[in-house]
Amino acid sequence: MNGYKHYIRINESNDVIHGFSDAFEQPQEGDILILEDGPRHFHEAFPDLLTNARGQFRFKWSDGHIVERTQQELDAEWAQRPPAPPTLEERVKATEDFLLNILLGGG
Repeated sequence: MNGYKHYIRINESNDVIHGFSDAFEQPQEGDILILEDGPRHFHEAFPDLLTNARGQFRFKWSDGHIVERTQQELDAEWAQRPPAPPTLEERVKATEDFLLNILLGGG
């Protein structure tokens, strides 16, 4: 059964961050109507996942169309992200190394 409107939401970089139909959610100001008469579920009309395995948004809004971001764009974005915080094991190891250094007279 069709008859539902489909929308996308973009961020300040024009990345598509959310997709939905009005069967389940009403659009907010700034949401973009992409399909007037679609199926009830957004993923039935747009089956591609909006994020990749790294959690990055795969699509952007460009010149009135949803466009897949290039691998270069995704890699550049990934390179700008801060490094992950150290794991508990890494923090314990660093503390042990520090204490051993002090106890053995190196610090």
